[in-house]
Amino acid sequence: MNEILAFARRRWYLLAAFLVLAIAIAIRQYSYQGPNGDVYIYWAVGGKFLADKPLYEPVPGSQEFLYPPVAVLFCQILALMPFPVAVVAFTLFNFAAWLVIIALVYKLLRFYFPNANLQLALIIGIVASIRYFWHNILWVNVNEVIALLCFGGLYTYLKGHRLAALGLLTLAMWIKVMALLIVLTLVFRKPKQTIIPVLGFTVLFAVILIGFRGVNQGIQDYFDYWNITFKPFLTGKVFTDWIAFGISPLLSKLLTSHDAINGIVYNVVSWPPAVVGKISLVIRLIIMGVTYRYVWLTRNQRQLPFLAILLTFLTMLLVSGVAWEGHHVTLLLIVAGLYHLLTVQQATSLRRWMCVVAIMVGFMTSDLLGNRLSDYTQAYTLITYNVIFLYIIAAWLSERSLYVLNGSAMRNQVESRYADQHER
Repeated sequence: MNEILAFARRRWYLLAAFLVLAIAIAIRQYSYQGPNGDVYIYWAVGGKFLADKPLYEPVPGSQEFLYPPVAVLFCQILALMPFPVAVVAFTLFNFAAWLVIIALVYKLLRFYFPNANLQLALIIGIVASIRYFWHNILWVNVNEVIALLCFGGLYTYLKGHRLAALGLLTLAMWIKVMALLIVLTLVFRKPKQTIIPVLGFTVLFAVILIGFRGVNQGIQDYFDYWNITFKPFLTGKVFTDWIAFGISPLLSKLLTSHDAINGIVYNVVSWPPAVVGKISLVIRLIIMGVTYRYVWLTRNQRQLPFLAILLTFLTMLLVSGVAWEGHHVTLLLIVAGLYHLLTVQQATSLRRWMCVVAIMVGFMTSDLLGNRLSDYTQAYTLITYNVIFLYIIAAWLSERSLYVLNGSAMRNQVESRYADQHER
């Protein structure tokens, strides 16, 4: 923390420029956002929450609401303000959250690598992830809230405050379901000490929701979420929007026929959706298997392995029913962490390629490429290919760490046997 404060004092002019930019963008958003934006659906559903109306009925002219009922406890705060004011407030919050997330990422890196020079790794992570934070700011999205809860929860967990950490992570899980994978990683390590508090916090959040909504409507909110939002993903629902990412959207956009979007027909074959769905399921199960095999094999280590965190966040991006562009703010930690790990492994060539790919994809925006070329990069899901590449690197590093761990264990056994024989 002292390093972060010292940097803020030395580079106060950067923070001042950041504040001016935040205010300018927030004022722009005041007149820019409308019913098609994400923030409008948050605001509108928050209003339905306050009016005791069903949460998951469509809002005319807007998008569908995909979040669990607990998320609406925060949406109601936006609904207490006029819509333009809510947009400005949320935009300023996202700018502030960006700075806090950078600080949390630095603290996580410093926890695992206390004596390392992390400045360049952090800069690479920031540069590679600017696009995704900027997306959240321009679309006034909620993903930075989830990143704050996840990174903050993990850091709190590592510092030994397990109950507070699980409270933050359970809250993240009940705002966006994929945070469940972080909780699952902790369950593999300490089942009883994790499951009981998570269930307790889950009941607490449900009781708070019911306190606002009443017993009947509160329970109905959960049933509506299950039937209207969550269940369709279990039965094969896939988004093939040009801005949808993850394994399922990638395969569906490439391998099934669908209407052109922005004038682009980007499927290379027209396979039955059921077949593509099965291929997607197998690939996602393999990814889950690789990740949680490593989590299981390292469950007895004193600290939660850093690679277990990186693999879990990468898995969240790949196996989710859909990962929108703004979900990828976690690449800040992933890219920075992998950069340092590859430096330690002296894998200079691989580190160079990782930086080139991650930064190049991070700058493939319409502002730099133009709308047409940017549409192609989105339609062909280059962001997901980047995540797959990062996942392969993390999986390779995890296998190397297991090899070193097993080799060390074998040496200890041999030394122990030799000592026993020598004593005899």
